[in-house]
Amino acid sequence: MSTGSRPHIVLVGSGGQPYREYSFRALAGSYRLSALLSAEPTWQRPYLDGWRVADLGDEQAVANGLAALLRSGPQAGVLTWDETALEVTALAAEKLSLPHMSARSAARCRDKYLMRSLLSDLGLATVRHGLASSAAEASRIAGSIGYPVVVKPRALAGSIGVILVQDGTAMAGAFELASRAEFATLPTGHGVLVEEYLDGPEISVDSVVTDHEVTCVQVAHKRLGFAPHFEEVGHLMTGWADEPWAQPVRTLVAAAHRALGVELGVTHTEVRLTSDGPRLVELNGRLGGDFIPYIGRYATGIDLVIAAAELALGHRPQIVPDRQRTAEVRFLYPEHDGIVRRVELAGARAVPGITDATVLAEPGARLLVPPRQAIPRLAALIAVTDSPRDCASALDLAESEVTADLDRLPDR
Repeated sequence: MSTGSRPHIVLVGSGGQPYREYSFRALAGSYRLSALLSAEPTWQRPYLDGWRVADLGDEQAVANGLAALLRSGPQAGVLTWDETALEVTALAAEKLSLPHMSARSAARCRDKYLMRSLLSDLGLATVRHGLASSAAEASRIAGSIGYPVVVKPRALAGSIGVILVQDGTAMAGAFELASRAEFATLPTGHGVLVEEYLDGPEISVDSVVTDHEVTCVQVAHKRLGFAPHFEEVGHLMTGWADEPWAQPVRTLVAAAHRALGVELGVTHTEVRLTSDGPRLVELNGRLGGDFIPYIGRYATGIDLVIAAAELALGHRPQIVPDRQRTAEVRFLYPEHDGIVRRVELAGARAVPGITDATVLAEPGARLLVPPRQAIPRLAALIAVTDSPRDCASALDLAESEVTADLDRLPDR
């Protein structure tokens, strides 16, 4: 099939090369791929048939850019995995009558307070919560809920600015952290969410939604670090269909999608497996990040990047697994603040079971240990084996083979 006759996907936004190049590679292998970007393409260029540069925070600029890119080709669809561009992409897709999650649903997914309120109104595994505009108000809400509580920005991403607060003495600092947190162009300054702490391990559920029908495709067990913060330091994907919590999680995830009106797309839902059953943390209206779709392909054979593209074209994707393996990604962090001199992964790559070892911090990068910097990672290691224990063993050995040199910054 010639390039011109292949279905055409226009991607809005990009993400960083280490985290998203596998997605570009997958799309370019199956579709004619164009992109609407905030700057001229660099590493993305070999995968693209065309591109335009636009302000991805401007709804009209996005709609105009998409219209220009979509003029040619027999089939065309629009796709984004960029959290900062989700709402404007949904609005533009509606203007252009293209298949996409609705703008209303995208807005509900983006606003954590609105999401919580809608779910609570319907009695869906209710999580006690409140919205605070000051530390004093946050303390009052926490007192009514009962400590410990979680304090988080209303509409950011990547667990940035999220902190567990054990008692009232820590609330002022927690509120300041959450209220001052920033992530790219996402909105700030419209309140801080205070909510009940949910005990138990956390999982993420990636789903395919077609005409309001929700299919839970894969589950990743989230590894958290740097307590009392919620830095995501890894993800494990293994068999889950026979777990005692599997059906209650499916039921909760489907109900949450209905409550938010999510009718189409690949979504990423975070759930806590509490002592009282599964409780929803949040529902994201786009592909998961942190290599989760990538390790999912290793574990099940299902490519959720391709599934998202097929939905954008108005098709029903194939989401039947052809294997059952265990895959895990582990992120490596500096032990102290520093300027990166080098990260060497040759030894890690040679460890049996390690499929990928990726440098995430180039020489000269300034890394600050959480929470003073969001996601200050040195490298990512991925293992694919037959069990979680084998993955852990491979990753432990690979991590011991990593050389990371940093010039230490003065302690603060």
